[in-house]
Amino acid sequence: MKKYSLPKLAIIPSIIVFVLSGLFFLQYKIDYLRRSLDSNYTNLDPLEVLPTALLGSFRGVLVDLLWIRGIARHEEKKFYELLAINNMIAKLQPHFSAVWIFQAWNMCYNIAFEWESPENKWRWIKAGLDFAEKGAARNPTNGDLLFEIGYIYFHKFDSKSFKYAGYYREHLKEETGKDNYRQSLYWVRKSLNYNSLLRKRIVIERTVCHILWHASLQAEKDGNRKEAYEYAAESINEWNAYLERHPDDPGGIAGSYLAKINEKMLQLER
Repeated sequence: MKKYSLPKLAIIPSIIVFVLSGLFFLQYKIDYLRRSLDSNYTNLDPLEVLPTALLGSFRGVLVDLLWIRGIARHEEKKFYELLAINNMIAKLQPHFSAVWIFQAWNMCYNIAFEWESPENKWRWIKAGLDFAEKGAARNPTNGDLLFEIGYIYFHKFDSKSFKYAGYYREHLKEETGKDNYRQSLYWVRKSLNYNSLLRKRIVIERTVCHILWHASLQAEKDGNRKEAYEYAAESINEWNAYLERHPDDPGGIAGSYLAKINEKMLQLER
């Protein structure tokens, strides 16, 4: 039987104490970051705070290197490698909205485009939306991120733009019970409660009006005239509210849309 000298036996407990002390202070740091009222980490899980606690000031350097690598992978159209890089950045920089927006668009548009079948396209679109909504849970007051989620629900499910949009709408309802237009309105309207760096408020207000109008047209196309009428009426209310806030109507588009929607409502009433 192998024997240990007394000095070596004394070192082992010291190592154990040292490791446990390190773990204690690391856990204390994580708890402190998550408990602080003015902290950016209150919406994060403990494992998501871990990179910040461990890396400290080196986190920024690592994020910069990852962004450089990510840009290179994007230019090379290596979207799956870009996926892994962006996921890592999101963990290191969870309150930087650009990474959540960019990753969601990467999945919903770039990677989804790479597949031929609607089933695989839908799988990536749903993954992109889930990722973006996860980002919104961590950044609930970021107007830009909230708007992008709403816009994807609007644009990616538009039959005029995408061949399988009807398939996406159907599977969204089957798998989640959600309607893409109502989801779009929810997120875009929510974004109006917070500042947006990428878009003017007036543009977001117009987007709400356009979503309702497109929803009306789609409902009519699907044979649901009652829903089409209700969406059209809601769109008129939004355009009138828009004109009350912006009587000068930059671009002069509100009047033309109101005339068009009123005409559609008369058709739907017959």
